[in-house]
Amino acid sequence: MASSPQIANFDANAVRAGLRLAMQVGLPVLTSDQPTFVMPTVVTGDDTHALDQQGTPFDPTYRPTRSTPKRVKVPCGVDYKDAAGNLMAGGTIASAGVVLTLLDEDYAQVKGFAYVVIGGNKYNYEHTDRPQGLVSVGIYTVHCETDDEG
Repeated sequence: MASSPQIANFDANAVRAGLRLAMQVGLPVLTSDQPTFVMPTVVTGDDTHALDQQGTPFDPTYRPTRSTPKRVKVPCGVDYKDAAGNLMAGGTIASAGVVLTLLDEDYAQVKGFAYVVIGGNKYNYEHTDRPQGLVSVGIYTVHCETDDEG
């Protein structure tokens, strides 16, 4: 965030390293249970076959090319929401959604993701709050919900 004010002796790299460490400490021990961001599938056709906005061909016999979704892991804070949208302790009951906290550099790697998988549970992207600033470090809060909620 180039336009942020500078504070004497503020070390953005040290702040990011400390926040990432705190995020990693709070993640599940097994790598397979940690948040995995899945980017959208890219569907491409050719010059003779038109596709609708969802990538479905108008010609039912045509099979467009679909990319393999890219999977990205970055450290993030994870909070769980109940059906009413209230934060809750994870693991108590099935959560209806998650609130993810990401640093600016990590958010840039997953911006535009379709969904995130945490502990085998899929949460679809809903929205991102306006970024918050910590001097020159950006903090993003991202909201995701399960398929059957909201």
